Amino acid sequence: MFVNLTEDEKEEKFTELLDFADKINNTCLKNVCKNILKDYKKELFVRSAGHDGIKNVKENRTHQCFDGGLIHHILNVTKNAYSIATIYRDKIDMDLILFGAILHDIGKIIIFDEWNEQKEIKANLNDAYLLVDHVYLGEALVDEYLKKEDISEKLRYQALHIIATHMDTMPKHMAEAYIVSYADSIDADIENMISYPRNAINPILKAYIYESENKKSEGN
Repeated sequence: MFVNLTEDEKEEKFTELLDFADKINNTCLKNVCKNILKDYKKELFVRSAGHDGIKNVKENRTHQCFDGGLIHHILNVTKNAYSIATIYRDKIDMDLILFGAILHDIGKIIIFDEWNEQKEIKANLNDAYLLVDHVYLGEALVDEYLKKEDISEKLRYQALHIIATHMDTMPKHMAEAYIVSYADSIDADIENMISYPRNAINPILKAYIYESENKKSEGN
């Protein structure tokens, strides 16, 4: 099951994210990425990536629902996206992929409350969450920073496109957008399956039958 991160673990993951941001060659994109991370470090540390508490409702079984879950998820997505992108390195823009992966879920610092162990639902289900959600809010936040940089209009909108489309809220028009979106889905789905066994319960047999037998035998 999910385990809350320690402060040291959060710091370690934050440092890794900054290291990935440093791999961005474009100065404007790098500045925006690092400035947002540093300006919202506190918020990134105390929010989950999802919410939970409504049992047996599939739509509410969400990933990395624990203290520090947001930074944990963002780092995983960044690692996934970077690994996938290396296969297509000569055909894609690595700067845009790193930028989009690191900032894809930044809007969750607005829609989610600080982690509270006592709350049944570990999220602020307010108007921002219910009516707009994190994609639009994150895109708007990032755009405020991009507008302060000497960046071309096309590159600005390409960067925003990756954030705007990572949840399939609009059609993707760039390979980089697909990579970040898939990297996000990979982490969310795998973390959900590993950490919430109820998500893998067969509804007919009412049993958790999808764990690898080979993995089980290795542990014996």
